[in-house]
Amino acid sequence: MGISSFFVTLSAIVATGAFALPAPELAPEAAQYFELRSGNSSLSNLMRRAESINYNQDYIAGGANVQYSPNQGAGSFSVTYNTNQDFVVGLGWQPGDANPITYSGSFSAQGVGILAVYGWSTNPLVEYYIMEVADGYQTVGTNKGSVTSDGATYAIWEHQQVNQPSIQGTSTFNQYISIRQGSRTSGTVTVQNHFNAWAAAGMNLGTLNYQVIAVESWSGSGSGQISLSKGTSGSTGTGTTTSSATTGTSTGAAEWGQCGGIGWTGPTTCQSPYTCKELNAYYSQCL
Repeated sequence: MGISSFFVTLSAIVATGAFALPAPELAPEAAQYFELRSGNSSLSNLMRRAESINYNQDYIAGGANVQYSPNQGAGSFSVTYNTNQDFVVGLGWQPGDANPITYSGSFSAQGVGILAVYGWSTNPLVEYYIMEVADGYQTVGTNKGSVTSDGATYAIWEHQQVNQPSIQGTSTFNQYISIRQGSRTSGTVTVQNHFNAWAAAGMNLGTLNYQVIAVESWSGSGSGQISLSKGTSGSTGTGTTTSSATTGTSTGAAEWGQCGGIGWTGPTTCQSPYTCKELNAYYSQCL
């Protein structure tokens, strides 16, 4: 997914979750700086019905400046960050399912900021995103069309990660990504519409593992307060899918995206009408 350095070390967290971005691969030497702060539920909590929030996603890479405060009982969390390292935090369910997810709150970002339904499946091993906010995010992989759902059109992308951390250790797997055209920080995500659209594009999920509403970044600053719930009420209906297949990356970073700096290996140009501005020796941004 045209993203910056990010990934996790996952030694023995097959059951508790992997934390990765839809992005470029992490340099091998960087893995030693990653740490996992586990706040996930006990087995007894995991056995409760899926609609009860029972999973706490708390991956913060070593060196990332992130303040994350989950309130699992209330179904809400807050996060503030200013980082050049990857993190993925949020609350949700283990296992996930296709029921609608309703969320509300606030989220703003300078640089990269993603607010998404995020999860994994096994057999096949898939990492998936339904991005409600994708500030500064640059796509990579193959565009597989679009789906119209919950009042907006989502672009569908598929991207293969090779020998990267996952919930099954270092593996090769695909990422399925829906990106909402026009951000929002509250509403209902009809998850089934995305699963159906992905399947229609030949992107099949397996057995669902965990599923969360997550905030993710690897470069920039931001803050958010999110409440979430899951059930059968809210905006449902059927999604409308448009298929296509375009392989490659977008032409330059989006507004607020990183476009340069010492050690930067991502895009060095910006999508029109933005230009790449050097903020310091380590960070240039599309403004």
